[in-house]
Amino acid sequence: MRIRNGLVLGLTLGFGLTGCASGGGGGGTPEASPSGGANILAQGERPRDTDNTRAAERSLDAAQDAASPTEARPLYEQALASAEAAIAEDATNPLAYRLAGFAAMGVEDFQEAGAHFDRAEELRPIYELELAPVREQAYIDRYTASSPYLQSGDYAAAAEILEGANSIYPDRPEAVVTLAQIYAQERNHDLALERIDQAIAFFGSDRLSEVDDETAASWREQAAGMELMRAQVLVDAGRFEEAVGTYEQIAAADPTNIAIRQDLAAIHMQMGNEAEAIMVYEALLADASLLTPADYYRIGIGFYQVSDYERATEAFSQAATQSRMDRDALEMWARSLQLDSAYAAVPAVAERWLELDPASQVGITILAQAVNAAGDAARAGEVIRRVDALPITVGDLQMRRFTGGATVNGSVTNRTLQQGALVTLTFTFYDTSGASLGTATQRLNVGAPDMNTVLSVQFDSEETVGGYGYTYTTG
Repeated sequence: MRIRNGLVLGLTLGFGLTGCASGGGGGGTPEASPSGGANILAQGERPRDTDNTRAAERSLDAAQDAASPTEARPLYEQALASAEAAIAEDATNPLAYRLAGFAAMGVEDFQEAGAHFDRAEELRPIYELELAPVREQAYIDRYTASSPYLQSGDYAAAAEILEGANSIYPDRPEAVVTLAQIYAQERNHDLALERIDQAIAFFGSDRLSEVDDETAASWREQAAGMELMRAQVLVDAGRFEEAVGTYEQIAAADPTNIAIRQDLAAIHMQMGNEAEAIMVYEALLADASLLTPADYYRIGIGFYQVSDYERATEAFSQAATQSRMDRDALEMWARSLQLDSAYAAVPAVAERWLELDPASQVGITILAQAVNAAGDAARAGEVIRRVDALPITVGDLQMRRFTGGATVNGSVTNRTLQQGALVTLTFTFYDTSGASLGTATQRLNVGAPDMNTVLSVQFDSEETVGGYGYTYTTG
């Protein structure tokens, strides 16, 4: 069976069609719709044979009989030229568009093929019964062809193939969802938004009611996150006003989604809308039962950025109370207390911080300043001399949690060691209760005195990482 006679597929599916998709020439009057039920498509424009359509059909027949793709290619090109000539002589002849679609498929221009098939079905809706299976199979073939490029990270090549799949058969969502993800990752904002909007429109259409429940459920699963992706692309594009509206819609639909509300507050901060950001952070603090230590930390950062150190202290203290070995929360708690002039409360928090971060010059200095502000100059001097004893200092530490573990990034500054000396840092990671989950080691050679060396440690864990600390040795 030749592909251009795909009407046979419709018959095997029980559509009960009769007749062929080509007929006598002349006339542009639509035929009457057949009777017998609402599911039968309109006949539409009558297809007309012309010299050009017959030439296109002969070339298509020859291409399909060709011994190799190399021999078939020029025949498909001839078929496409003849079909386009038929379109030029009569733009209402559905047969010309149908033949142009098959010829375009032959030269692997699937976007053009899709456009021709769309026009053919618009002029003659009954063509859909013949063309839908052909178009869907071409879609599946193109989607499959994109897989090696997706796996190898050649997203430009994958996108080109997937655009063809999306054009040839837009009644499935896999290609458009993948395209949205590719363009978002590649920061091609306009195309990402266009494909995201197309995907959202698809899932809001009646198409899901036309497939079985299992397929519909699978497609709906792919739709999850499209609205959020749209909001994130808008943020990345600097279109904050639009992004705020989308985040507000998502937050209203799911008030328990703390991450979305935190992102909304962060966008307000980036826009300079401090009052709106504070309102969101205050509302988050009121939902204490939903908040994790990481949530409290992010909320604390929000208050810290607007210099509301009292509420920043509240949030960071909650984070460090729920996850007692959270070095990052302890640091920010101590900093907030100091900036809020709550000097008497600083030492207890700073000492907890320094137990986990013993080479922190900033931590030691904050502790010394708080002790001095409390009037104990002698102890302040003792504390500050701890810095003098350090061979290195460790700074800029920050942990990023992810599913399956955490990473810690920071820097090591050489104070008194020879250039190139070996420093070994052993990081211990903890769960929220303070129990050890395991260790990771970083060995590095320091630069000249006062020079920084970057450190980065990854720790894999099936359990959620709640905090970390380190010890170090030199030599």
